[in-house]
Amino acid sequence: MEQKIYSYMLSIGLRPKCSGYKYIFDLVKMQTLGSNILPLKLNGYEILAKKYGKTVSAIDKNIQNCISKAWLDGDVEDLYKEFGNTIDIDKGKPTSKQLIMHICDRIS
Repeated sequence: MEQKIYSYMLSIGLRPKCSGYKYIFDLVKMQTLGSNILPLKLNGYEILAKKYGKTVSAIDKNIQNCISKAWLDGDVEDLYKEFGNTIDIDKGKPTSKQLIMHICDRIS
C-alpha cells in the first residue's frame, strides 16, 4: 500500500522534499486504512499535529505549499487531465481535501 501511495504521489508531481508531502502521505494512508480523517482540520490535521509536534495551521500550510509546488513545477495539462473538475477554478489547483480524497480514490 505504501509503495502504491508513494508512486502515485510522485506521478502527480508531489515531491518528498516538500515538508507537506509526509503529511499528505500519512493522511492518505490513514484514510485508506479506515481512519476517519474528515473534516481535515478537526480530525486529520489534529492527529498529525500531535504525531509531529506541530500546530494544525502549520500542517495545513505545509500541505498547501506542497500542492502549490506540484502545480508550479508539474505538467499543468497532465494535472488538469488527472484532476478534471476537482480543481478550484479561483486557485487553479485542488484544495487539500480534494487532492487527498482523489489520491485515496485512485489508489483504492
